[in-house]
Amino acid sequence: MNNTINRIGKYKEILADIGDIDLRVQELEEEILGISGQGMEERTGKTYKITSSVEQQAEKLMERKEELFKAQATKKRELKRIDNAMTILTEEERDIMQIVHIEHRRYYVVQEKLMLSYQRVKQLEKQAAIKMERYIS
Repeated sequence: MNNTINRIGKYKEILADIGDIDLRVQELEEEILGISGQGMEERTGKTYKITSSVEQQAEKLMERKEELFKAQATKKRELKRIDNAMTILTEEERDIMQIVHIEHRRYYVVQEKLMLSYQRVKQLEKQAAIKMERYIS
């Protein structure tokens, strides 16, 4: 249950990571365009294949871009898991998980919004985490 709550708590961090990866990919694409304008001095590699340092540099950047896309896809799947798990919750449970764990606000905010006692909020939170565990783990 704690693992589920911890993963939900990283929702905004995951969103920020996805945005950061988008920025890194844009930077790589600009760098790839920049190196393609460099000279094409050729040399022979160990395999006797004629390659240029520009091609090698571009290849490394393309590999890095692929790694970033894979990392981003993993993070997007994690968000989809959380979003999917949230769909099975009641409105009260969803509000609790959203406010406390995604927005990182205090329990009294939920108590005031839903007009519930602290104990009832904690009880609903536990129920929600148990329901979500199946979809997030």
